[in-house]
Amino acid sequence: MKYFTRLASFIPLLALVKAEFIYSCTEKKTIALTFDDGPHSYTRELVDYMRKQSDVKITFFTVAKFHYPFAIDTEEFQDAMKVAHDSGFQIASHTYSHKIPDDPSEFKKVLDDNDDFIQKVTGDRPRYFRAPKGECSNDQQKKLDEWGYRLIQWDTDTNDWDLETSGSEEQRVEDSINFLKKEFAEERDNYLILMHDAQNYTVRNIAPWIIEKSGMKEKGYRFVTVAECLGDKNGMYTSGKTYDQPDNNTEDKDHHKDDESTGKNDNSNTNNDNTNTNNDKLYDDVPIHARKFNDPSLAYKNYRIAIEDNFQLISEYIEHIFKINDTSLEKLYTNIKIKSSEK
Repeated sequence: MKYFTRLASFIPLLALVKAEFIYSCTEKKTIALTFDDGPHSYTRELVDYMRKQSDVKITFFTVAKFHYPFAIDTEEFQDAMKVAHDSGFQIASHTYSHKIPDDPSEFKKVLDDNDDFIQKVTGDRPRYFRAPKGECSNDQQKKLDEWGYRLIQWDTDTNDWDLETSGSEEQRVEDSINFLKKEFAEERDNYLILMHDAQNYTVRNIAPWIIEKSGMKEKGYRFVTVAECLGDKNGMYTSGKTYDQPDNNTEDKDHHKDDESTGKNDNSNTNNDNTNTNNDKLYDDVPIHARKFNDPSLAYKNYRIAIEDNFQLISEYIEHIFKINDTSLEKLYTNIKIKSSEK
């Protein structure tokens, strides 16, 4: 009888179990680089860069529908996700539209919808989750535990999103790197670092500095996924699968083979370079923040389609539009009007 009395007193405690925030790695000499809010315009560039590095794995906390154009509608962004996944990078969830509803059933739906999106693109459903802005109530944490998620925070925030405080992209890069220098000087057992792949300067400046110039590799640190930095490499997906990074030269070899079979030579490459240069001049009025791709002509096409289909250019476009002077904005819309009439 005494046994059953103790058991009965223990049962209510089960309801209090929740998915605790995980702020730091557990494996020594590991660094987990995490990127939120993608996939977006610069994600493929980041993936290609990281694939070329030796023994580097990173983690993406993805959102299906946040920054415009939305990942769920954009094949190029989904391709970046797929390449990242197949290269052994971790794909985790960041909700469907960067928000957590108060209602538990709606919360479950936004998780399921985003997991469905990730599974459709990669073939796997994630077990790891990060709440938007890191904000998740006790009740929501309990639900996440019930649904089998690991709830990830961070212990090192680059604040790469905070352009307002820094005043410019260049200063933001400098501020983030100076912060990281101080953090890395402590030589802690491990680091779980927050960044955002929707920021071009994060992809092109901050992340490469960490890999190439921080000196952490030389100190014996390994760049790994969040799951691996927690000793849970086989647990990043519900399937239990892991993926090895393919030969980085495979794609280049295939392209070279295609060039030989079609008789392409260096002259054709020169012509392509000239074409890109002309495109740069023709579309230099398109704001870089609004560029869907590196090719400015495609950036222009994206803007034209958005306007013709009567989409409102909201979200991050609005905040950047106000930073464009009136002359540049007038030229942009003039170009769009002229080009639209040429269709």
